[in-house]
Amino acid sequence: MPDFINTLDRDGLEAHGITGWSYGFFDQVRFSEIDALAHVNNVVYLQWFETARVRYIQAFGMTAYGPEDPQIVVRHQTADYLAPMYMEEIYVIAARTRLLKATSLIMEYGVFREGEMVAKGDAVCISLEQDGKTRRAHYPAAVEKILEIDAPEQA
Repeated sequence: MPDFINTLDRDGLEAHGITGWSYGFFDQVRFSEIDALAHVNNVVYLQWFETARVRYIQAFGMTAYGPEDPQIVVRHQTADYLAPMYMEEIYVIAARTRLLKATSLIMEYGVFREGEMVAKGDAVCISLEQDGKTRRAHYPAAVEKILEIDAPEQA
């Protein structure tokens, strides 16, 4: 698993004024993420959610994206834009599992600027075999870690 230098755990997030989340990272808005209205383009938030999801999945040991590992795919995703963001702003994106099932989960995302949520979203993620069709149970160690750290609802 890559060791990202800007990763934040629960304590790191709380130091940024973000409570109730256990995993995140900070970053800065890039010029390429700005649209004709001079704020972050809506599609960029979905890209940020993807980055958070992949890093979370790796950190929690759900897959290493190897040839024998499960494929974690997005079945459904939402985004709510609460306030605009602009060039060079520093932000924190946080992720957590809200609902955990044997072969799927619902992740939540929050984008924060100076402790204030400016965007949020969620995604239904399914764990599949390499054939891309057959559901595959999550690794037990990953389930244990998610339950310990995020304490999601189980079904």
